[in-house]
Amino acid sequence: MMREPDNLGPPPRRPLGVASDDLERALRETLARAADPGHAVGRYDPAGRAIGKGRVIDRRRSIVGAALLVAATAAATAGVVQLNPDNQRYAGPAWVDEPPPEIVQSLPAIEPTTAVPVPNGTIGLDKMSATDVPVDLVVASQLRTTTGTAITLPQVGTVTQTHQATKGWLVVGVPPSGGSTLWYVASDGSSVQVLHAVDAVVLAPDGRRVAWRDSARLFSAIVDQGTLKDATQASAPAEGLPVSFVGHGVVMERGASGAERAGFDVWWPRRGTPYKPAWKASTSEIYGPLPDGRTVVGQVSAETGDRPCLALLDAVNALNVLKTACTLQLNASGLGTVSPDGHWLVADGGGRARLVDLRLVFEGKAGAADAGPELSDQAAWAGGSTLVHVSRDGDLMRVKAGREPKVEEVPVSGVGTNDRLLVVDPMLV
Repeated sequence: MMREPDNLGPPPRRPLGVASDDLERALRETLARAADPGHAVGRYDPAGRAIGKGRVIDRRRSIVGAALLVAATAAATAGVVQLNPDNQRYAGPAWVDEPPPEIVQSLPAIEPTTAVPVPNGTIGLDKMSATDVPVDLVVASQLRTTTGTAITLPQVGTVTQTHQATKGWLVVGVPPSGGSTLWYVASDGSSVQVLHAVDAVVLAPDGRRVAWRDSARLFSAIVDQGTLKDATQASAPAEGLPVSFVGHGVVMERGASGAERAGFDVWWPRRGTPYKPAWKASTSEIYGPLPDGRTVVGQVSAETGDRPCLALLDAVNALNVLKTACTLQLNASGLGTVSPDGHWLVADGGGRARLVDLRLVFEGKAGAADAGPELSDQAAWAGGSTLVHVSRDGDLMRVKAGREPKVEEVPVSGVGTNDRLLVVDPMLV
């Protein structure tokens, strides 16, 4: 058996890569040898013709391939469109077993009637000086600001509550289908629907917090330019809706039903315990909170007689009575509102609005002064001592609190007979 020499290196590897110019040159030489020698290469070049035909075929194949790719892409796109007849957009072109995840599209914006302040201090088409009305207003479905901008709110429905918020407003509306919705409307007129229809919505005095009931659940959260943050929830009682705030607590109200009497309670979302209401039937009305975040001003049933008593109630401890003043002529379960600094109360009594100094009344040193026409459910404090409210006759009133309150009607132009007039709560706290 022959052995191979062990002093030889490995054989050279056969080159695999051949340049296209070398192939063309070899093809020309091969075909030239096979061609008729009577024909000169300059007149007849079979290699050049073969190479030229090859290039033409290659170009045609490239064009056909590109056309097929375009056609396939168009067909695939058409197929996706036809598979989605509801005009929905999905995160992905093909899903086999489970339905595709839908991309939530942004809600349509509420177009501003006037994008910039109207000249000459007007609001929309109405002439109203910024000094005549100290707060923003909602006239029918139009938000009118003190700076002279008018924003139409057609998608909100019937506006029931509006509050100034960071760089815009929070608007509670009732659509024709029912329920309460919450919108954030930015100063440029764009909008975000924060809550779809729920049972009830209430806004806090700071314009940042909101509480709502949705079926069997209660919720509380912060609204930051249309985004809900730090949400807390709890099981809702069989009866009762959120109606106001005291500090971080949510005031709940239950209407009378059958043998159950009406009453109030406070839900504290931050306690982290299940909410079990202890309805206070002796509390007939709650007007508003004091700045301490734990005391509310309300009405309680008198121990003797039918006249209710004005009271300070401990919101942290089951609305226990702290102080009472029972000499005032206030309506039982009447409307009222407390100033942000806790100094003044304006409430209905004896067919008129009454101004009460809360710093003196519980010491027996003050009574109730006349403050003009009775309140409706629309009232907002434009400062520590100025209340703007809509009377039951639909007139806009301004009450300047003091020993002798000053009451005046503020004319509002451009308000139709059937137009609802609301005052916007400013951010004071």
